[in-house]
Amino acid sequence: MLWVATVNGLLRFDREREQFIVYDQHDGLPASAVNGILEDRHGNLWVSTAGGLSRFNPRTKTFTNYYEADGLAGSAFEGFPAAHRSERGQMFFGSKSGLTSFWPEQIVEQPLTPPVVLTGFSLRNQAVAPGPGSLLAQSITFTPSLTLSHDQNHIFAFEFAALSYVDPQRNQYRYMLEPLDHSWNRVDPNHRMAVFTTLPAGTYTLRVQGSNNRGVWNEQGVALRLEILPPWWGTAWFRATSAGIVLALLWAAYQLRVRQLHHQFDMTLEARIGERTRIARELHDTMLQSFHGLMLRFQTVSYLLPERPAEAKEQLAGAIDHAAKAITEGRDAVQGLRASTVERNDLAAAIRTLGDELATNASTQAPPAFRVDVEGQARDLHPIVRDEIYSIAAEALRNAFRHAHAGRVEVEIRYDTEQFRLRVRDDGQGIDPAVLANQGLEGHYGLRGMPERAALIGGKLSVWSDVGAGTEVELRLPGSTVYATSARRSWWSRLSLRKTAARAGGAP
Repeated sequence: MLWVATVNGLLRFDREREQFIVYDQHDGLPASAVNGILEDRHGNLWVSTAGGLSRFNPRTKTFTNYYEADGLAGSAFEGFPAAHRSERGQMFFGSKSGLTSFWPEQIVEQPLTPPVVLTGFSLRNQAVAPGPGSLLAQSITFTPSLTLSHDQNHIFAFEFAALSYVDPQRNQYRYMLEPLDHSWNRVDPNHRMAVFTTLPAGTYTLRVQGSNNRGVWNEQGVALRLEILPPWWGTAWFRATSAGIVLALLWAAYQLRVRQLHHQFDMTLEARIGERTRIARELHDTMLQSFHGLMLRFQTVSYLLPERPAEAKEQLAGAIDHAAKAITEGRDAVQGLRASTVERNDLAAAIRTLGDELATNASTQAPPAFRVDVEGQARDLHPIVRDEIYSIAAEALRNAFRHAHAGRVEVEIRYDTEQFRLRVRDDGQGIDPAVLANQGLEGHYGLRGMPERAALIGGKLSVWSDVGAGTEVELRLPGSTVYATSARRSWWSRLSLRKTAARAGGAP
């Protein structure tokens, strides 16, 4: 077998392929330039290179390298192709540092597996000493397990070493952090350190392996259990508490929604009942009273017709006029139920129009003088609230024109920032205190209906009267409730408006 030493490596001629096979640094040589070749009695080749002396096993095709630390006179054999084997088998290689001689049979490899240990620990680039009273001794000692808090997790490092001192510069190292890493991380022998920054909270295992200068690895190495504690907002108790709070809020929201639905149903039912009551008030105080009077007139005509036809004719004519008035009142009542003042925003104009109509239809020869005074700048009112105000004013005016026998009827409307006020007064004969205390006569709901309407819109109604001294009806409402553009309206006022709208059957 032919072996050739070249500057590009060790060459072997393959007779079957008729070509050279090259062995160089990629195959384990310390340097590719080969200066001398000697063969020992076991068939191994001893090769001198610029990087030292190597033994090549042709059977396994592996190199075992020797350096100055192994006893060579020097590691640089370049430029000195001098190599000789004596008849007894002793080998001689020349180098710049001198002559190296040895017996190949006496070189026996006894590879020792080097122990691997952790030699240092640092936090935020500050070394932590393992002395008594130190942080390392108190909480993060080099035991099989190590626990770091969230604040200590920003940057930390471990130093390690393989306890092989023959040629420590040629020792090799690798580490793996399970389960974060899936392969070994090689480390420069001059920087025997593993650095970590901001690891996710959890439990890890740091494994470190090392080898000696011959490449004999300590496969077991050293293992350290590492636990990174989560921040307080990432702990199990905080998550459980947060989940409990969220579930409690969802349950509270569900209960609130159920109560809202019940409340809406109650308000809708109350609104229907209130609407029926309102219609009953309107019909009783207008159409039913008129038709009741008309019925009495027809009964009178039926009694007079057989014996006094002329007088019966006069009564019939009066009944016809009364029927026409009843129709007018019914039309007014229907109009009040449908729109009232919704289509006209001026409350004063609506009340003035109603007063003029009542004065025109008054049964007395001289109707009372009527006047509407407005104080302050008129403002838009909420339609539902405005309708109720108009209804209260209309009832007070009907009583004044029909029953008071007054010479003067006045309406005062006052727009203040904090309060709205409506006042209707006359100089008529007044109301009997007993009737006023009972809120009207039996079967009449005029005086009783006004306080009900005032309560629906959150107002305060006061009625003052004395026999022979006239009557005064006063309604007061908060400005935040009645005004459509109140800048100071609070959430409570808006809620009151919604309730008012629901009771009245509309929406503000």
